[in-house]
Amino acid sequence: MEKKAFCRKDLLIIIPVLIIAAIMFLGNYLQPPSAAVAIVEKNGTEFCRIDLQKQKSIQIINVGGPMNIKLKAEPGAISFYHSDCPDQICVRTGKISKPGQTAVCLPGKVSVRIVSRNASSGKTYDAFTG
Repeated sequence: MEKKAFCRKDLLIIIPVLIIAAIMFLGNYLQPPSAAVAIVEKNGTEFCRIDLQKQKSIQIINVGGPMNIKLKAEPGAISFYHSDCPDQICVRTGKISKPGQTAVCLPGKVSVRIVSRNASSGKTYDAFTG
């Protein structure tokens, strides 16, 4: 007797798991943007802060340094626009927009991290409970 790969009862487990996974995946991308601030650090010290929700147009920020780093701030996101570093990992990282995301150019000693507007004012939270 030949054994089937799966039976109808297996669908009772597979379908709910797929639905939950799809909801979690889409929920992460469909949620409204949070109030985020980009903190740019150069050589370990704060270079500037950019409120990404108040950003109305695309702005190129010249950070400079030995790698001639430029950032691209746009409404809701920021990214490395240009760097003379050899591997270009920072430029290929793409846009970051959510609190907790970070982009770094190690050769240029420049980092960009996103924090919530509350955290940028000194209020930090490790977890939320409901």
